[in-house]
Amino acid sequence: MLIAAIGAIAVGFAVISHSAGLQAEMGTYRTALKLTANVDPYQEITQEMLTPVEIPQKFFNENVFLENLEEVAEETGRTPVSATYLQKGALLQKSMVVAAPDLEQGERELAIMIDAETGVAGKVTRQSRVDVYAAFQPGDRQDACEIRVLSNIEVLDVGELGSEVDEETGGTNSVVPVTFRLTPEEALKLGHAEAFSSGVRLGLVSPEGGGDPGRQDYCSADQIAELEDQEGRPGNEPEAGDSAEQGADEETQESGN
Repeated sequence: MLIAAIGAIAVGFAVISHSAGLQAEMGTYRTALKLTANVDPYQEITQEMLTPVEIPQKFFNENVFLENLEEVAEETGRTPVSATYLQKGALLQKSMVVAAPDLEQGERELAIMIDAETGVAGKVTRQSRVDVYAAFQPGDRQDACEIRVLSNIEVLDVGELGSEVDEETGGTNSVVPVTFRLTPEEALKLGHAEAFSSGVRLGLVSPEGGGDPGRQDYCSADQIAELEDQEGRPGNEPEAGDSAEQGADEETQESGN
């Protein structure tokens, strides 16, 4: 009995020591906000949709997580709304929240997630003018094409860096929400491109002006046509003098043999 009691005490001390070690390793805790409901794009986010959760300081990134929803309203003077569709249970990130649109009559504000490395690269900022390109993979009725969906449109805002899960690989990609000022027709084109293309890129337009944007699309069929044009150019065919000289050389070679 005495040995069992001593063993129990030793185990208790070991558990307490282990818990204290874990607590020291985690450090203090920070408060993050967790969504209690699904949120549609550009829907107002209210305190009723959020519940506070404690996260160890070790895993809390101040540049990613939002501790106080009122920060957005204080910085912009406008109502905080969702930048894209938000799922219940997600921790609220700064990139998920934008200020409510500030538009003129007839205009639309639309945000899409752009690859942070290939689509933005830190050069597209608020009030930049950009072209939007979408890549479509080959299908039963179409070739692989790169299409300029929109030309010389205004960027209203570029959000905070976030992450997005790649459905094909299961990995994560760095993405940035980019918000545009659009007409209803332009908003429809951009929404279609984001939904059905394999990727959307931005082309930064010169401050001096967009100039003539040229052709709107480039497809795999165009590559074949260009290759055929190059092979069929007169410059690539042997000239008459060259053919005669080549024939004389072949005859000389046969006579020598």
